[in-house]
Amino acid sequence: MLYMNTKKVLKQSVPHLGVFVFFFLIVLIYFYPAFDGKILQQGDINQFKGMSRELLEYDKPSGWTGSMFCGMPSYHITGYQTGIDFIAWIKAHILGAVQEETAGPVLMLLITAYILFLIMGAPWWLAAVGAIATGFSSYNIIIIVAGHVTKAWTLSFVPLVLSGMFLIFKRKYMSGFSIFALGLAWLIIANHLQITYYAAIFCFLLYLGFLVDRIFNKEWKQLCKVTGILTVGVVIAVLANLSNLYINYESGNESIRGKSELTSGSDAELPATNGLDKDYVFAWSYGKAETLSLLIPNVMGGNSGGFLGKDSHLYKELKAHGAQVTKDIQTYTYWGDKPFTSGPVYFGAIICFLFLFAFFIVPKNFKWWLLGITILFMALAWGKNLAWFNDFMYYHFPLYSKFRTVEMALVIPAFTFPILAVMALKELINNKTESFVLKKSLNWSAGVTAGICLILWVIPDVFFSFESLSDAQYGMPDWYIYALKEDRKVLLRSDALRSLIFIGLAAGLIWVYIRSKNRKKIIPYLIAGLFILILCDLWQVDKRYLNVDNFVGKKKYDEQLFSKSTADNFILQDTSFSYRVLNLNNPFQEARTSYYHKSIGGYHAAKLGRYQNLIDRRLSKEINSIIASFGTATAIEDLNKTLENCPSLNMLNAKYIIFNPEQPPLVNPYVNGNAWFVNSYRFVNSPDEEIEALETLQPKTEAVFDKIFESNIQSLRIIPDEKARLEMTAYYPNKVIYQSSSSQEGLAVFSEVYYKNGWKAFIDGKQTPISRADWILRAITIPAGDHQIEFIFDPDDVRLCGVVSTIFSGLLLLLIIVSLAGMVWKKENK
Repeated sequence: MLYMNTKKVLKQSVPHLGVFVFFFLIVLIYFYPAFDGKILQQGDINQFKGMSRELLEYDKPSGWTGSMFCGMPSYHITGYQTGIDFIAWIKAHILGAVQEETAGPVLMLLITAYILFLIMGAPWWLAAVGAIATGFSSYNIIIIVAGHVTKAWTLSFVPLVLSGMFLIFKRKYMSGFSIFALGLAWLIIANHLQITYYAAIFCFLLYLGFLVDRIFNKEWKQLCKVTGILTVGVVIAVLANLSNLYINYESGNESIRGKSELTSGSDAELPATNGLDKDYVFAWSYGKAETLSLLIPNVMGGNSGGFLGKDSHLYKELKAHGAQVTKDIQTYTYWGDKPFTSGPVYFGAIICFLFLFAFFIVPKNFKWWLLGITILFMALAWGKNLAWFNDFMYYHFPLYSKFRTVEMALVIPAFTFPILAVMALKELINNKTESFVLKKSLNWSAGVTAGICLILWVIPDVFFSFESLSDAQYGMPDWYIYALKEDRKVLLRSDALRSLIFIGLAAGLIWVYIRSKNRKKIIPYLIAGLFILILCDLWQVDKRYLNVDNFVGKKKYDEQLFSKSTADNFILQDTSFSYRVLNLNNPFQEARTSYYHKSIGGYHAAKLGRYQNLIDRRLSKEINSIIASFGTATAIEDLNKTLENCPSLNMLNAKYIIFNPEQPPLVNPYVNGNAWFVNSYRFVNSPDEEIEALETLQPKTEAVFDKIFESNIQSLRIIPDEKARLEMTAYYPNKVIYQSSSSQEGLAVFSEVYYKNGWKAFIDGKQTPISRADWILRAITIPAGDHQIEFIFDPDDVRLCGVVSTIFSGLLLLLIIVSLAGMVWKKENK
């Protein structure tokens, strides 16, 4: 009996194994340069390599890095594990074993989407069609190019969570619980909070639909059982990731995504939202008309900095005006509402057609619930372009103001469209719908989608001006802009015709199937034809944004990104334990400086809120004064005079200033150093007074504190000691050691960023309280005599959460094993 069951299981598994092999092969073909050892040039990955080098070279767990913004938590750079997370280990070492930064998340999304469609009742060949439509949607490829790898991995686990939910809804509780809890745990581990946030809303709305249906049918018992199982799954998945979630919560409150402590100036609005600035949140809002890109990819010109060929109007105009041009011109092809974009969100012309087809032939109420969800997330993606709705969301909906780039909400319709498309095809091949209904439905759905494409192909000028609000900023002559507008029109018309053809071919296949007298015989040809058309459609568009040209050899990559400049070589001759470098070239949006040095600037979407306040109120002014002095200075003394008047940069130990990377840096003679004793101190009553005090503060000799630290310093009476010494003797990302010598008790200020959640100070092994001085720095009182001072980053709460995560990730793994064993036992004993 066991042999027969095993043989049956193996036979049933063959098609699925074949599909998985096909997925691997198709991903291998698409990403073959990565498998050949070449490196994809990904913007965020390049930044990551700069910001993470210090941590990777340290090669020990550290929750802090000194390489960016004078020091910040490293939780969102390399992570910080304080226990054993069994589920995370599986994700990192098994699921992430294949090209983790490129092909891996796409392959995982194909597999999990395939599982979802199987659970929804689609046969394996139809599930494969749905998986391709889901996995190769353009956004999934474009975010890989951008280096948004955590986003891609988080998306790849959404179908697994949905699969578990649908199984639980179908009363398959054991398997449903296992898949749901495991998928949710992996989704949280992938650590993209905004995608997790959208996925949570999506799942809750699906549950709400189930809830309404069961209440309507008075199925109270199943409702309670499903609710209980889902609740337990969520609780265990959350507790298995408690360390990660707590880190996000704690550091988020201290970052620019948390509530500002200031009540004046540009931050006055923030206390009402406890989040990011509204303009920052809605900067990347998808245009309403731009939503047509789901059907026609180049409706708004594609990506910023697109290429035009020799047949373009702009090429001919440039030649006519005597310009030297190559075979392709890179220019401002995108003319949508966003500041810039890497490419459109394109679901596929055929998928859009089938999505509409579903509403004519799928009988279930579920389709209307999915439509509501789709409309909601489209509305969220419109951001400032639907201000009345999204302003309400920003000010009132929980956590909404914590996230930016609202166009990202389209990731949920990227699931609902293929789901409904597969439901439509499943209904079509089930032969339960009358032929006349199918024909009428086909005519309407194909007519509407193809009709839109036809109209925009024939008369696009009636609906669009092809002008961008940014055109005037480019400073181009009128003839240039006119030619560019004509080329934008050509791009739209070309893709409108392209989508029209794909819809026509797909509709033609379905028409032949409907008219056939032996539909069962036609099904393989129908599905094969649609599979090929959908894959070709998406593949061609994806290749516009990720192709062989995006890859370079490792040697060239390293030379381009990390080759040492003249300034780098000069600075690296300094063997001091710690000093900081200010790169005047866009300092707060680059992490390359951090690859070799401890930087005043950096690149991170969750930098500390207090440091951002310091940038806005002090550092930007001082940096601008230095840049201006380079244009007016006639001697080094003029530059030094400017540096002397930059007290905030000096207290941050900005020893080297890079103006031109290919020239030696400017050496700042006025830096305060790593630590110093002050001669006086004072208290202020509020954060507003604290940051205002920096305008007149001389941090080398005096310190300012918020009154909340008054008990730490008590009534210290400072007697200046000119011979007092305070010297750094060792530096690690999570540990810094100093030696002090003084004849009097003193107040020491350290050029290290204050962070209350983790840093501990010890004098000769005895813990002492840390106070926050000068808005951003650490300070402690040091008794007279010779002492060793240690700062150690050791967050107690994070360690405790790590223990909880270890316990519950182990419990989750055990429950999954028991569940699988139970299902096998149950099947064997039927």
